[in-house]
Amino acid sequence: MTDSARGLSTLWERRTIRTALAFSVLAFAVLTFLAFAARPSGKPLWLTLPIAAILSFGLYDLLTRKLRRRRRILAQPFPPKWEEILQREVVFFRTLEPAEQLRFRRELQVFLGEKLITGIRLQLDETTRVLAAVSAIIPIFGFPEWEWDQISEVLIYPSRFSEDFAFGDGDGHHTLGMVGTGAMNRMMILAKPDLLSGFRNPADKRNVGLHEFAHLVDKSDGAIDGLPGVGLERQSIGPWIELVRRKMEEIRRGDSDIDDYALTNEAEFFAVATEYFFERPGVMRRKHPELYEMLSSVFNQKLHTRVAALARERKRGRPRFGRNSPCPCGSGKKYKKCCLRRSRSD
Repeated sequence: MTDSARGLSTLWERRTIRTALAFSVLAFAVLTFLAFAARPSGKPLWLTLPIAAILSFGLYDLLTRKLRRRRRILAQPFPPKWEEILQREVVFFRTLEPAEQLRFRRELQVFLGEKLITGIRLQLDETTRVLAAVSAIIPIFGFPEWEWDQISEVLIYPSRFSEDFAFGDGDGHHTLGMVGTGAMNRMMILAKPDLLSGFRNPADKRNVGLHEFAHLVDKSDGAIDGLPGVGLERQSIGPWIELVRRKMEEIRRGDSDIDDYALTNEAEFFAVATEYFFERPGVMRRKHPELYEMLSSVFNQKLHTRVAALARERKRGRPRFGRNSPCPCGSGKKYKKCCLRRSRSD
């Protein structure tokens, strides 16, 4: 069993087991009562008990199916290729402590194991798959028990697209990403070039993956309205609304470095501010201290404690791994004798 699998015992797992047990016991009691009430006079009750037990166990099996699937996912070794991608492309990951990196890998395995990531008219590569999943993990990393029930599939388009989902060389193809509604509920579309550039330019305050998953964090209370359902206490809602109003007015006056796409509406303001928060937390804290503190509460992450590490990793750029480089997994071995060898043997 992997280290990730050993850390499986979570509040979600315990709650799932307790709920399944409770419903199974209740089902057994109800079925037994109904069997007793409906049985022909003189027929022994014990003949109906095995049927009630089998049906109750079937209910327990159904309610714990997702849990067993997740255990199987986490029992798999973490792919060396994914580790290389994280170390090369994801500045956020490289600044985490070892224990946090272990949890990040676990979250990545779960997301990629449970959600579909589908390429549309393109050959989907591992880097794109991993970065799509990373986009989901970063915003909710402050919530170890988070479950991404709001999404089931991410569609990767080869380019930007129009409002009617068309892509290619035509006019009106300006959309970088979109959270689906209606028939496309629980789906997301990301343009591959913009997804990749969001991680390869970690200082420009633009990351379409983080932007779109910020909309889903916003939607955690049922509506994408710029008022996230997590991280804000009831007494903070009024101050948040007023802060957003003031910040949008600063943008209108030209007195802000926040991208003016944030003026579209309050929901887009939240998503744009999220990009800024995760890519340049030190700058946001200096220029927009109230906004930084509010977003720190929303995402339950104090990024200012890692500002120096983030700056160092941004300056370092995208590390390249030659055969004789130290292995990115941190084993202390050379890349060719560790993850490279394992990736070729898979």
